[in-house]
Amino acid sequence: MSHDFGARPPTLDGKSVRLRRLFGAPSGRALIVPMDHSVTTGPLGHHAHADQLAGVLAGAGADAIVVHKGRARHIDPYHLRSLQLVVHLSAGTALSVDTTGKVLVASVEESLVLGADAVSVHVNIGSPTEAQQLADLGAVAAECSRLGVPLLAMMYHRGLGGSPEGPRVQTLSHLAAIATDLGADVVKLDYAGDPASMNAVVDTCPLPVVVAGGAATHDDHAISLGTEIAETRVAGLSFGRQIFQAAEPERVAAALARRLHNRSESRSLAPA
Repeated sequence: MSHDFGARPPTLDGKSVRLRRLFGAPSGRALIVPMDHSVTTGPLGHHAHADQLAGVLAGAGADAIVVHKGRARHIDPYHLRSLQLVVHLSAGTALSVDTTGKVLVASVEESLVLGADAVSVHVNIGSPTEAQQLADLGAVAAECSRLGVPLLAMMYHRGLGGSPEGPRVQTLSHLAAIATDLGADVVKLDYAGDPASMNAVVDTCPLPVVVAGGAATHDDHAISLGTEIAETRVAGLSFGRQIFQAAEPERVAAALARRLHNRSESRSLAPA
């Protein structure tokens, strides 16, 4: 499904302006790099890793980073001239009895004070705390609407029962529908496994869909995976570990950015 913001009538509300910045490349797509994992799993490297990686990503052509509010204070604003700042509002740790639990640890207003261009919320469908996570998503969506801030909903089936039953397209489409119905502006999903299945998911969703990279593998696989996903009608990639745990993060990020943004290499985002 096409998500060409340039084709819509000009709008001066804050959310539209910020969405245009996030998907501001000529391709209308975005390479988003989540770096919020340290709350969940622990330090991602040297104390200055976030600032250093932000500089690398800005030079490589990435479009946005996702960090928690405290980590954002340790990133040189110089790097954010070309990178959009997405502040992550959800938290949970791998040390918890329930590793699927997520709580809100920041607000949209706090994020704006930091200079955020957008915010994100993580929702684990199937979690014992699913009801509260859904309520939090709805509440944040309302705050985003009031303040004119785009909301990225990171939607996963991560319940205690393990992998979801039934067709993967059906499950991912359901997650996208939840994000849409509760007021998100962009939805992040796992990869459906193949281009045709991913397109089938995208075609059910009116929101821009960005695809998660999953656990780190090796550099060439990350580029290959991103290239395959970029062949679909998704609005972008949200690759975190595949980039910041890469042997050569700049090479991987630059390759993925080129693949997303080079129209001569990309298929049309319009429905077939």
